[in-house]
Amino acid sequence: MRCSTVLFLSVALAGALSAQNVTVQVGGKTVGTRGAINFQPGNGSIQNCMDEPTANRVTCTSTADSAYFVTRESWHENQNYCLSTSKSPNYACELPRGALSYYPTGMVLLLVPDVTCMQVCSLDIHGLGPKFIKRADGTADAGGALMAGRPYWLFFDGNVFRLMTGTEGGGAAPAAESTRERDSIARRFISSMETMNYAPSISLEVTAGDIHKTVTSNAVGNATINAATGGLAGQHMWIIVVNDQISAKTITFGANLRSAGPLVGAAGKAATLQFVSDGTTWYEVARTANL
Repeated sequence: MRCSTVLFLSVALAGALSAQNVTVQVGGKTVGTRGAINFQPGNGSIQNCMDEPTANRVTCTSTADSAYFVTRESWHENQNYCLSTSKSPNYACELPRGALSYYPTGMVLLLVPDVTCMQVCSLDIHGLGPKFIKRADGTADAGGALMAGRPYWLFFDGNVFRLMTGTEGGGAAPAAESTRERDSIARRFISSMETMNYAPSISLEVTAGDIHKTVTSNAVGNATINAATGGLAGQHMWIIVVNDQISAKTITFGANLRSAGPLVGAAGKAATLQFVSDGTTWYEVARTANL
């Protein structure tokens, strides 16, 4: 009896222990059946597990390792910010995201130079060695396109850093062009024209365009032109007055306009006047009559 009892207890105990084993499947395929499951952190993943005795379970949660994966917060945390402190056009900086081992092709960064680059300039990151900064074409020198204290996006093409904003590919004289970076250069510029209704008091809306035209009416007679505002400092505008065929009309200039005097027309003739604003008043600079 004693031997039978011992054998029974041994079998029962073995069955109880076996019942605690867990079969693990991945994608419906069995990996194995064991008494324990081990969660091993891998490249880019971390497991956090918590024992829950009351629920008779262990809960595990996987998270991403920010050392491998860039999170939204870390991407916006000045990871590509390059603030040069070299005090020369040979710029140098260190990126907040950590030291680079080489310059990867395609890398993009935001450079803030501490001095203006007048002709040739370069960038050295983490002491890896200087690389020239070129314009968007990868050939022309930056030449005046980098101003101290202003941010610029740079792209590394595997050989040089290229400016991505504020410049275009190299012309014959990029340094000379850079001095005109705030000017508008175009082959043709066409101003908008406002047609003003002729009346004893004509309202000129300065924001409606740069050219304002009116045709006199014999039934109305003489008229006065008033500008709605004094305009913006440096703004130019032109006024065209076409006199009707019946009789000469006299046009005077009222609110916000300072002219050389009334415009005395001639039947069937036109006249043009040019004004410039100082920000408060429009000043006449030229007029041509009897056109």
